[in-house]
Amino acid sequence: MNRFIKTNSLWLGLLGLGLMLVLLTLIFSPQSPAFRLGATESLALIGGKSNRVELKDLAGKQLIDIRSSVLFEQGHAQNAINIPVRQLLDKESIKTLKELSKSGKDLVLYGTDELQATAPWLLLCQLGYKNLKIAGGGYSATGEFKESPVASTETNLFDVSALKINSEQKNTTEIKIEKKKTETVVPLRKAASAGGGC
Repeated sequence: MNRFIKTNSLWLGLLGLGLMLVLLTLIFSPQSPAFRLGATESLALIGGKSNRVELKDLAGKQLIDIRSSVLFEQGHAQNAINIPVRQLLDKESIKTLKELSKSGKDLVLYGTDELQATAPWLLLCQLGYKNLKIAGGGYSATGEFKESPVASTETNLFDVSALKINSEQKNTTEIKIEKKKTETVVPLRKAASAGGGC
């Protein structure tokens, strides 16, 4: 046994180092977020009107600016907190969001327009934050809130209940495949030319 260790010490050392690296990677790998809402609940949230706060009703709510820090420094709403979308799931941002959620205030996400805030809002709702809303507009480059022209006239075109899967429903459509007779293709040969060249 001693002779085996001496002759293969390099390989055994590399094997041990590799096992330690794998173990450390497993221990210190970042945890992925656990979603608390399923697809059905998420679709119901998207279709609901209660998640939108009109611009006239923003008073008394905690505003969270999801635009970049550069745009935030150029101008932002009074008492707004900047959590850029790229940093939304950082430890510091999660800690801030948990503290704000405990305060009991409605947290209102806003961006350049309402559509920019929709995906981060849905992500945070799926992670379990309850008191989140979306501002019914966006913060313009002129330093004021503006109503989103598209969002104010949009209506929900899909029925959320129609997207639910019914396990009792049978698939009634059948595809019939018709087989055609195989045809023999005879190539047509041209007569060879007698002369010429290029």
